[in-house]
Amino acid sequence: MKENNEKQLYFIDDFTAEELQYKSAIAISVLEDYVLMVDVCNWVNKLINTSNANKDAFWDVENKINGIQTLFLIGLIVREDHQEVLEQIAYDIAMDTIDGDKNERALKIQVAFRAKIRELRNDL
Repeated sequence: MKENNEKQLYFIDDFTAEELQYKSAIAISVLEDYVLMVDVCNWVNKLINTSNANKDAFWDVENKINGIQTLFLIGLIVREDHQEVLEQIAYDIAMDTIDGDKNERALKIQVAFRAKIRELRNDL
């Protein structure tokens, strides 16, 4: 048995069906909120830049969306380098699918997270 690591998201394959269902429901809820906030920030940034020829103004709150951090706390992902990789995945998917169905986008991020976390587990 792993030393106090069994609840880390890195070891998701060892979760019971109930744990996996519970944590997945939380993750989808947080990720849906995240993609909606990305959409809102994108929309606000377009408004801010309507008459800005440089298109370089942005809504400062965009850099403060921390829903993903909640997932790291729940999943016990404490390494900052791992968090940065996962944040970039979430951001890239959210931006590539702007205005799409929030649940589908959240599921896409969740699937990508799981795959990447399995890779990152080898780096522990």
